[in-house]
Amino acid sequence: MKVLILNGSPRKNGNTRTLLTALAEEAGKNHQVELVDLQSQKIAPCLGCDACRKNGGTCVQKDDAPALLQKVLEADCIIFGSPVYWWGISAQLKLAIDRLYAGGAAIKGKKIGVVAVGADGLDTPQYRLIREQFACIGEYLNWEVLFSEGVSAYAPGEVAKDAALMERFRALGRNL
Repeated sequence: MKVLILNGSPRKNGNTRTLLTALAEEAGKNHQVELVDLQSQKIAPCLGCDACRKNGGTCVQKDDAPALLQKVLEADCIIFGSPVYWWGISAQLKLAIDRLYAGGAAIKGKKIGVVAVGADGLDTPQYRLIREQFACIGEYLNWEVLFSEGVSAYAPGEVAKDAALMERFRALGRNL
């Protein structure tokens, strides 16, 4: 199985990436895995022009989004990871998701996982809102949501110090 992991954190070595890396390392033992740091990609906002729908999925914008879309098309499973910003996902991840529109029906039927890392407790609304957002996207695109994990962590390096949490994410990778 091809697994694509999209890290929506703008931090190169933040808590979100640490968890996604643990998941990727374990998943990589049985699957082909690629982790993409969206902060290193040049992805412009969707223009809503529908040119991609008229010309076979090719966007008029010249950026990294078409290459990312190709990776999504080739993947069987996509893991979306993001810090929690203003009760939702990061701008980096939202831009990438918006640009998947160019894929049309071809992006349907994937398996997905969601990782949201925020400073607040897990009983606060942002984790529910993110879960619901991906549940709606999943329903629309016939995506099977394998997991949706919320993690409360703020301080740099905090998740790496939590052995049980790191093991939980390694187990997610093993169980894909």
